[in-house]
Amino acid sequence: MFPRLSAPRLIVLAFAAHILAGTLSSLGYDVLGIDPDGELVQELSGEFPRANFVSADATDESTLRDLNVEQADGAAVVIGEDIEASILATANLKELGVPFVVARAMSKLHARVLRKIGADRIIEPERDMGEQVARTMASPAVMDYVELGGDEALIEAEVPEEWVGKSLTELQLSRESGLTVLAIKPKGGSGTIPSGDTVLHEGDVLVVGGTKKNLDRSELLHPKGR
Repeated sequence: MFPRLSAPRLIVLAFAAHILAGTLSSLGYDVLGIDPDGELVQELSGEFPRANFVSADATDESTLRDLNVEQADGAAVVIGEDIEASILATANLKELGVPFVVARAMSKLHARVLRKIGADRIIEPERDMGEQVARTMASPAVMDYVELGGDEALIEAEVPEEWVGKSLTELQLSRESGLTVLAIKPKGGSGTIPSGDTVLHEGDVLVVGGTKKNLDRSELLHPKGR
């Protein structure tokens, strides 16, 4: 579970980090962005005036001490291709006592190293995106796929043809497939929490939870005719 950050310091080292910094800043957090590229820092300072950006080397522990990052409640290391810099920055942050560090990994090996040096949360965007694109290609009815940690996930998708006209009680998804329908949005209507008597119709959008294995075997990802 993510801790509430009262004054987070954000390590900004390229790859869409400006979006991360801007979003945290717009949410009212105190953001410090660090990047060795002086031109980028100047550009981001103009784009996000509520955040603070400095041109510095986040792999240098003394530099981080000078910036008082040990007072941070959390940090994000979102370095692009420079794996060594990512590892050094993450190690420095944990050594300085930052309690919650999120780090971006470029590979399984990179993720293992980050985990060993103390990263609290590992993000693997290429892997996650690849899995989501694969599931979308398998079934265009899938609108979103969210991993919940461990082996659990959520899928947002249109009702499969095989489920249309049946109630949740009739489908017995929990018993037969290990799936739980958490929400339903009828076509043209508002989202609601369904009951066992809820009958599914063509065009309805469901949010369904379960293990990745059960979701991958379900009609949500194997629609009729595909």
